Amino acid sequence: MSMTATLRRVLAVTSAVVLSVVAASQAGAGTTTAPKRPNIVFFLVDDLSAELIEYMDTVKSLGENGTAFTGYYVSNSLCCPSRASTFTGRFPHNTGVLTNKGSDHGGYAAFEKHESSTYAVSLEQAGYRTGYLGKYINEYPVGADYRVPPGWDEWHVAAGGGYNEFNYQLTGYVQEETPGEKPIDPSGGKYLVDVLGQRASDFIERSREHAPGKPFFLQVAPFSPHSRVGMKPGEKEPLFPPARRDRPKTEWPAGQFPHGDCGGPDCNGIDVSTLPAFDEDTADKPSWVRRQAIGTDDKLVRQLRQDFRNRIRMVQSVDDMVERVLSTLTAAEKRNTYVVFTSDNGFHLGQHRLVRGKSTAYDHDIRVPLLVKRPAAGRQGDFVTGRIAQNVDLFATFLDIAGADRATRDSRDGRSLLPLVQGRKTPDWRDAALIEHVKPNPAAPGTADPDADGLKAGNAQPPTYTAVRTTGDLYVEYEGDPKPEYYDTVTDPHQETNDPDNARTADLGKALQGLKNCGRPGNADCWTASHLG
Repeated sequence: MSMTATLRRVLAVTSAVVLSVVAASQAGAGTTTAPKRPNIVFFLVDDLSAELIEYMDTVKSLGENGTAFTGYYVSNSLCCPSRASTFTGRFPHNTGVLTNKGSDHGGYAAFEKHESSTYAVSLEQAGYRTGYLGKYINEYPVGADYRVPPGWDEWHVAAGGGYNEFNYQLTGYVQEETPGEKPIDPSGGKYLVDVLGQRASDFIERSREHAPGKPFFLQVAPFSPHSRVGMKPGEKEPLFPPARRDRPKTEWPAGQFPHGDCGGPDCNGIDVSTLPAFDEDTADKPSWVRRQAIGTDDKLVRQLRQDFRNRIRMVQSVDDMVERVLSTLTAAEKRNTYVVFTSDNGFHLGQHRLVRGKSTAYDHDIRVPLLVKRPAAGRQGDFVTGRIAQNVDLFATFLDIAGADRATRDSRDGRSLLPLVQGRKTPDWRDAALIEHVKPNPAAPGTADPDADGLKAGNAQPPTYTAVRTTGDLYVEYEGDPKPEYYDTVTDPHQETNDPDNARTADLGKALQGLKNCGRPGNADCWTASHLG
């Protein structure tokens, strides 16, 4: 650090101390001071399926004096549409962001018009210092003159190279320090998740320096545990690339354990075939799902086993990153900070004989973990809620934490989860989640879709569909198929026995008609439509 920078930091810290002393003196003299609004740290990971949480000790600990949501569903189990819903609080049919590619009604080209109405803009207007790190929206261009979207005071974002974890460029915009510049840094061979952890810690420290009286909102969005993109045949680098330290020591000298780090269990004792519904008989399912058993292909099973273990190894670095960020918070900050952890969608590896991917309406793709650590000064206790929650609710949740007025907070398709986080009663809560999917066009021009998997054996993309998920049902309608798909998720939690003629399908079909057009002119708002009556 230069002498000038050091002097600036010392002066800023000194000024903050003086201001704190003055404020304390005024408060002691009888002046009423408003409590500082809570900080928010939001971790949004990529393709994290629910079973991976079991191998992440720090992330699991967020449930201690926190709230775990067991019924949290994404609006679309594909990266870009899901992220658009998270940022805006709107379902895909209302954002118009339907796929990952701009040439196919998706990607950054479809999302850019929404940048002025994300929660970042609202939080900045509410007095928050904001920072974004990691993966943003598919096809967002990281170049010499990259654009920092409205609402963000710090912007540390990688483009498609981030999927490979070691070969990327990362922006480095800090409003107070580089207002007229667009810094961009090469990877230098550093594992991206580790770099994001360091920059997240730096953001918190800079917030103390540059905005000592402000709350902060920090979003950290690693690419992990998403697969690499553009892998060539014969490459030694794994499709799912863990940090070097977490790889098997017998294969990678930097590895710290003989079989790699799986967070406690020996990696060689973990098998993908133990996942619920792995290789189940699919004869009763829609035609696009039906296929021969995976177990007849030894090479394929070995590949999926390796993929599963590497995904577990990948999330060890995510767990390390979360621990690093939490350890940066002071005791005072922990007393006034919400920590939120979730994923943009889930992932499947052989369940229902679907080999590798996402985009289905089954729980392994649409139901993801949501953990919220409450401020240490708040209500104590480990809360678990099964209420139906969705990523469209995060916009309202963040604004609610920030103290936004109700009209602004509830102006989108979702509602604030804060009452559930705090263990309050919610008598008028929704009954149903809406899930949407538009099948990507594989012939759409442009760069390859990072979610298009090259493994042909047993892979399939679902047709375009809409679905309703309640606490006891999954109901799916596929484009071009007159028969729905239905599961009683109480008796069949892993969706193994399709019952399309079940009496429940009539009511759920009517509910879906209202949900899939909600929020459009002439239709009910989406919150109203989510109540089945």
